[in-house]
Amino acid sequence: MELSLSELETTAIEACTAGGRYLRDAYRTGETEVDRLEHDVKSSADTGSEERMLEVVRSRVPDHRIDAEESGVHEGDGAYEWLVDPLDGTNNFESGLPSFASAVTVLEGDDPVLGVVYVPLLDDLYVGRRDEGVRYNGRPVRAGSDAPPSTATVASVIGHDVKREPDRAAVSAAINRAIEKRCKRRLESWSPTVHWGLLARGRLDGVVCYRPDREEQLLGELFARESGLETERGEGWFVAAGNEAVFDALLDIAHTEILDRN
Repeated sequence: MELSLSELETTAIEACTAGGRYLRDAYRTGETEVDRLEHDVKSSADTGSEERMLEVVRSRVPDHRIDAEESGVHEGDGAYEWLVDPLDGTNNFESGLPSFASAVTVLEGDDPVLGVVYVPLLDDLYVGRRDEGVRYNGRPVRAGSDAPPSTATVASVIGHDVKREPDRAAVSAAINRAIEKRCKRRLESWSPTVHWGLLARGRLDGVVCYRPDREEQLLGELFARESGLETERGEGWFVAAGNEAVFDALLDIAHTEILDRN
């Protein structure tokens, strides 16, 4: 018997908070092993958090497929697939920057139906569910912003492959320059799930994603849809904003710097 979305939500919250509590303790003690690579950072905190998250998920839904960032795919034949991101923001974590989270996205087919983000240092919990909106610490939130582009804070998100490919890196650099020219501030998102939560609350004004990674992007698109952000998707890119003026400016950037270059 398949669990309801409400029951899956309870499991996802338990998993994220189990991983997040571990991350909070590890961050404060600094007792992690780290491998700093040219384009990435690998930390023992990722695997430590994932072990705790998987223990919760497997104990509740042992027949569901799980795609976990560190250990890969765990096959299953249930109706849902779980994307487990045990430490979104590893670079931040190991640099002492307090923007990181544990996150889970649940898919039905290719459709994200549930997303949970736990930001452990702030004890912030975001939950998005299909057709039921986004909640922040239990309270419903809606995206929205009165900021014109000239005063907007906009996040930029890229996937792990972008910096490894010179042509894609050049596109990313052009996007960043265009955001900085049109908007007040560009926030480089090394912890996208944290920023998706802030967008859903209306604390950030927009986002431009270029070749984003699946685990963060599907959660982000669910949050965008359920919180009422204006959105547009193209091949390898996604734009969302809290008002029409910022949305139009970001869409123009995507068209100019991505579509016109292809």
